[in-house]
Amino acid sequence: MPALIMILSAAAIILMVKYGLLRGIDNIASSMRWSAKARGQVTGYATSVPELVCLVAAGLAGVWEAGLWNIASSNIINAGLMLMAVLYYRQFGEIFNKRFFDEVGFAALAVLVPLVLMGAGLSTQWYLIPILILFFVVYQVVDRMVNPPDEEEGTAEETVGSLPFGLVLSVTALVAIAVAGIFLGDATANVVTQLGIHPAIAGWILGVVTSIPEMVSFFAVYATAAREGKLADLNDTQEALDNLTGSNMANVGVVYPVGLLAYLLGASLLG
Repeated sequence: MPALIMILSAAAIILMVKYGLLRGIDNIASSMRWSAKARGQVTGYATSVPELVCLVAAGLAGVWEAGLWNIASSNIINAGLMLMAVLYYRQFGEIFNKRFFDEVGFAALAVLVPLVLMGAGLSTQWYLIPILILFFVVYQVVDRMVNPPDEEEGTAEETVGSLPFGLVLSVTALVAIAVAGIFLGDATANVVTQLGIHPAIAGWILGVVTSIPEMVSFFAVYATAAREGKLADLNDTQEALDNLTGSNMANVGVVYPVGLLAYLLGASLLG
């Protein structure tokens, strides 16, 4: 039963991200005429919501290692899924464009950071909270300096979508995701303790599940560009890469410190 609840809760989160949160962002982005870069980053942050919910819930449920492996495995899987989309649509050469060096670099660093911290036995040190947040701020600053958004590209498209509808749908989806995350955290703890599954394995299972929204968005970006005959442009890769980097960096620079804070506070109160 705990395994079934874990799977159903994770599936519910994915559906709410795909059909609620991402659809709401689509409406907001279209109505506000966001650039491909801004759209990709915000989508990346949104697709990190499952990891945030899982890590906080897992930490409070006493299975921090499973939640942290969710982040580590998710970042690895995200990078692999991005490469699959790039290869499928034959856009591999575009990611080596100098325009994208900072995105590729930060996406790779976001993969390494949790692995290094776990390997060094430092994953629960309190001082990681400000350091990781600073890491995310540095990413934001460097990205805006090296690769600022193209304002003209964002204003050239016709306005479609409803801003109020997008906001209501996004907020509703976030609330529903938080509720499902509570069940997911408890179920994960039960799976680890009752069924004897190693936390790392549970984390990888969660990583596969919570990376599905990224897979959907990567392929959707290139599929849309292919339908519109714009695969020769760089905007599709710009959006997909910012989605990847935004998601991976949000996992490390926002989700990780917030989850660690919740875990340390919970451990302190219970202790």
